Amino acid sequence: MKSITDGRSTRWQKHRDERRRELLRAVRLVVDEYGDELSMDQISEHSGTTKSVLYRYFTDRAGLQAAMGEWAMGLIVRSLDDAAAASVRVDESTTGYEALAAMIRAFVNLAGESPNIYRFCDTAVNRFAPEETGGFFNSIAALLAERLAIDGERAQLWSAGAIGFVRAATETWLSDPDRPEEFTTTITDWLWASLPEHRGEEL
Repeated sequence: MKSITDGRSTRWQKHRDERRRELLRAVRLVVDEYGDELSMDQISEHSGTTKSVLYRYFTDRAGLQAAMGEWAMGLIVRSLDDAAAASVRVDESTTGYEALAAMIRAFVNLAGESPNIYRFCDTAVNRFAPEETGGFFNSIAALLAERLAIDGERAQLWSAGAIGFVRAATETWLSDPDRPEEFTTTITDWLWASLPEHRGEEL
């Protein structure tokens, strides 16, 4: 039987989680409208939130960027899951190509529809680093390797390179973001062709 203290603690945690989601939603709107280079003072001003509250929930600007990266990662995971579910409904199988296309499409859609939010996630603290175990792009690379059923050190290199390629290509595409589906298909085809014929084997 839960104690009164446990119940209060659970309600308080739910309140904190909801408040954190509300703050993150407000910050996304601010970044989307005003740009990705805003300082914490500017984010606080435009969102109508005190800076002390932002620091309480996100620690610092890097923590806020990491939280935004987690949110973007959630979009990509949901896109992959939706693609898998649709494929199962059609032919009871999910191909690696569909998973790769879904990941790239979600990435491209985020960048095309909300370039400021995309760039806010794409920060120095969230880019690839050899010693890094987390971060926005590392998380996507790990997810990609998992969904394509590839493993081993060379698979990790391929996944990291694939995400780096998508990121660089998307940055160039953002200068003239036209025909996103055509762009998605093109870079999906290029990356798919770079995988070995037998993807179940170690790269």
